[in-house]
Amino acid sequence: MQTPSDPSVAPSTDIEFDSMAAEDAAHFAEFKFSVADYPLILAFTGLFSVVLLQFLTRYVLNDSVAWTEEAARYMLIVIGFAGAIRCQLNSTHITLEFMDRYYGKLQPYVQLFALMAILLLMVILTFSAQVLIERNSFQQMVSLPFPKHYLYASVMGLLGINALLVTYQIVQQFILIIRGK
Repeated sequence: MQTPSDPSVAPSTDIEFDSMAAEDAAHFAEFKFSVADYPLILAFTGLFSVVLLQFLTRYVLNDSVAWTEEAARYMLIVIGFAGAIRCQLNSTHITLEFMDRYYGKLQPYVQLFALMAILLLMVILTFSAQVLIERNSFQQMVSLPFPKHYLYASVMGLLGINALLVTYQIVQQFILIIRGK
């Protein structure tokens, strides 16, 4: 019988920082900015600036600027949909990668199905944004001097771009399946 003090029974609590650092170094060595990343970086910098202004005016000056909260909320929405395009372009959306090895020969078909499901979602969201534009075309933003449909139109445009990208990826995946790769 083994005792808990036996090293073969006790779980290893050693963290391999060297191997983790090597993995991080390899990951960031491959990472490169593309031309499509710069608008996202610019938008995120704008969001950071607005939130910083909100923080400084609220907690340092004790007199908050009214429009910063609404602007930050809408900028975050736009950045989220624009970032989805980048993730779709680079195939870096969150996935269950450990499941890929279980699909075997069906993996190209599963990927095609997933892309088609994403396209369906994009089309539904695009039509929903169109309905929101029609219903709210007369409404103004609360603290910003813009109509609300500007936000919905920008989201609809980003969804349209993403839908075109997914359509292109579906065609590529279908060609791979036909060629038997």
